[in-house]
Amino acid sequence: MNFFRYDSGLMETISRMADLAWLNILCVICSIPIITSGAAISAKYYTAMKLERGEAPGVTRAFFHSFKENFVQDIMITAVLIFIYAFFIVDWYLVIKGPVGMNPVLIGMLGIFSAMISVVTFCIFPLVSRFEMKNFAAFRNSLVFGVVHLPRVLLGIFMAVIPYIISIWYFKWGWLIWLFISCVALYYNSRYFIKKFDELEEKTFGTVKKKVDTEEDDLNFTMNFEEYDKTHNYTEKDETTE
Repeated sequence: MNFFRYDSGLMETISRMADLAWLNILCVICSIPIITSGAAISAKYYTAMKLERGEAPGVTRAFFHSFKENFVQDIMITAVLIFIYAFFIVDWYLVIKGPVGMNPVLIGMLGIFSAMISVVTFCIFPLVSRFEMKNFAAFRNSLVFGVVHLPRVLLGIFMAVIPYIISIWYFKWGWLIWLFISCVALYYNSRYFIKKFDELEEKTFGTVKKKVDTEEDDLNFTMNFEEYDKTHNYTEKDETTE
């Protein structure tokens, strides 16, 4: 039967789902020391985007190539995010349980800032996995990217978080539900990032440029998110897997 040929659409779909499932498992394993979770997420998106473009020579090899390449920067970004999240957790606790009480103004402000940091968290690691930029620029650019594409980014956050919520609710089959929905979420989110990153590069340069690591270039990269018709220097990372 043609359905079971190695090059059939069915077998290609099964193979892609298996690759995405293994990617999610690798990401979870490498995230066990919480501080390395950023590097694991960055490597997951790096590999998923290469798979979607038909460029990954091997899932495990590409994953650990990116994990190693971005490790130091992702560790620093993750440490900053952990500090910020700890700050917001304490603030939410004080607002809800503290002596101040349920102040609508404080709740509104905390809600806005919490949403902003969630958007940054969702966008920053795919950006770092694809482009070279300094840490401050990474935070700034991820916020700009998230605001520009806010509706789709919020959907992406929902798709990334919902597998964990559902798996807790249906604990008996939680791992299987988590794995399936995580694969679907990774597939659609990686396709979205590829589309927007390629669109940004094409509208800015027409071709891919190499190596950017100056403060001026980082600023120009932010401006490119805000205005696609301006031409300044930023670059895609060299994705050649060693």
